[in-house]
Amino acid sequence: MGAIIQPLVAIGAHWAIVPVALNSITDRGYDIIMPLLAGAVYGQSGAALAVGLKEKLKEKKTVAFQSCFTACLGVTEPALYAVNLPKVKPMIFGCVGGAIGGAMTGYAGTRCISFAFPSIMTSVAFVGQGFALFLLSMAAGFAAGFLLTFNFYRVNQ
Repeated sequence: MGAIIQPLVAIGAHWAIVPVALNSITDRGYDIIMPLLAGAVYGQSGAALAVGLKEKLKEKKTVAFQSCFTACLGVTEPALYAVNLPKVKPMIFGCVGGAIGGAMTGYAGTRCISFAFPSIMTSVAFVGQGFALFLLSMAAGFAAGFLLTFNFYRVNQ
């Protein structure tokens, strides 16, 4: 889920998991799908920051930095559509960060006790089992997306 959620967001298909997550919260009192997405959100944010640091044009730098900020707040669409997806490699590297973060939260058995798309602003919905690795998964996703993009992406592509 961590690896594929952002491509699903790009086509709007991520809304298909909302009824599943809501049903899980209603039936069991928690959901295990939503925590898997935390690394993906921050993977795209890290990739957007790296693009912003490497871009030469001021306008493109500004868009990348602003979309990095909104992604940190849980809204990845600006980073996806304006920065990472058009350049392809940052999108892929952000998805790798998402896979790493998703693996961490899956391993920890992190649970979401109320519906929320993962971000630092909604982290209280994930308090409980595996919360420490949930927070680390956001940092790991960000770091992986940033480092891969910064090291392997060239602006002139």
